[in-house]
Amino acid sequence: MSAVGGSTMKRTQFWRCVSAVLLCGILMTSCAAGITGGPGTAGPTPSAAPLDPQTVSKAPVEACAPFLPSASCSPYASVSGTANGKNLPWLASGAVTVQLTTVAGSLQLAVKTPCNPVGGPATISGNTLHVGDIAVGAMGCADGAGAQEQWVLQFLQRPIEMTSAGGALNWTSGPDTLTLRAN
Repeated sequence: MSAVGGSTMKRTQFWRCVSAVLLCGILMTSCAAGITGGPGTAGPTPSAAPLDPQTVSKAPVEACAPFLPSASCSPYASVSGTANGKNLPWLASGAVTVQLTTVAGSLQLAVKTPCNPVGGPATISGNTLHVGDIAVGAMGCADGAGAQEQWVLQFLQRPIEMTSAGGALNWTSGPDTLTLRAN
């Protein structure tokens, strides 16, 4: 290769490198042209039109609702229960809690099982509680908590006959029972 050819090749490589560096510099400065302030700062946002009070809805208000007229309006915790006449010791320690509320005129039942919270819309006809579509939390259950949660779900899917005596709320669902005390 001649000295003239080698010199031309070096100049070409030089200008390619310079062109690439200049292009990167231009791109970087054009992208940053719209940034104001320092890192983590935001520019001012345009103000929105004032809200029309006629179109703004209020957040729904949740209020405690009693299970029965003779029962207190409060959360309840399990103190005992049976499945087909057999005692369920895990219910004695308050493993299941229940609360009935009203939201926008509709009854809602909230239940905490040993694993997940569950709940759904509820109706009461006389002394019978009916729970609609039940939503279940998505946490995995360890040990026996999964079987306990399944028992609660099956209990809630049937009509629940309710009585209240001596501060206890007694529920019967098919062959199963659940006794709760106000917290």
